Amino acid sequence: MFRAGIPAATIIRLTGVPRSTVFRRIQVAKERDSTLRSDHIASWKPTPERETKAIPSGWETRAQTIREYRERTGCWPDQHSQDAEARAMARWLAERLAAWRHLELPCGHEAWLDEQIPGWKQPSRAVRDAQRWVERLDQLVTFTSQTGSWPRYPGAADDHERVLGVWRHVQRQKLSQGTLPPEQLAALDSQAPGWQGPKDQGRRKS
Repeated sequence: MFRAGIPAATIIRLTGVPRSTVFRRIQVAKERDSTLRSDHIASWKPTPERETKAIPSGWETRAQTIREYRERTGCWPDQHSQDAEARAMARWLAERLAAWRHLELPCGHEAWLDEQIPGWKQPSRAVRDAQRWVERLDQLVTFTSQTGSWPRYPGAADDHERVLGVWRHVQRQKLSQGTLPPEQLAALDSQAPGWQGPKDQGRRKS
């Protein structure tokens, strides 16, 4: 379906398969077949709505602050910067990059970003890390919603659960060490209530 040009969001809606599962399978398939993405793009026919969708309010200001930051520092904003505004810019870029990689970004938005923030598709490692962090949180929320359990490690049922279990453990370690960024703590608390749990917590009963 993906190779035929059907967007991931449409695949999710048509099949009822969980969002994280669809994206994981597409990512694995792209890693195995380098032509998958190009075939998808060649077959994909965006709708007029997708082409002409207005740029959200606030994007122009955000793009300007990112350009000014790049001109001033020569770097992309860092998710782990001590500056709150730099962290906000990094997260904003990470979210746009995730949408683009999942082919969920309207073409009009992509063209606008290409013009306003040249090079935004190939940002720094910090931005890529921020994008992966957002994806991991989304996967954690999906996992707990589907299973009624926190992912385990060791003793995980599969590699996906093990990866999520390790990721959650790392976030708990960062919290105890005082190195977890405030915006990430807020996101975890709001989207995955109870994620901290007791130190000896394993699976919770559904």
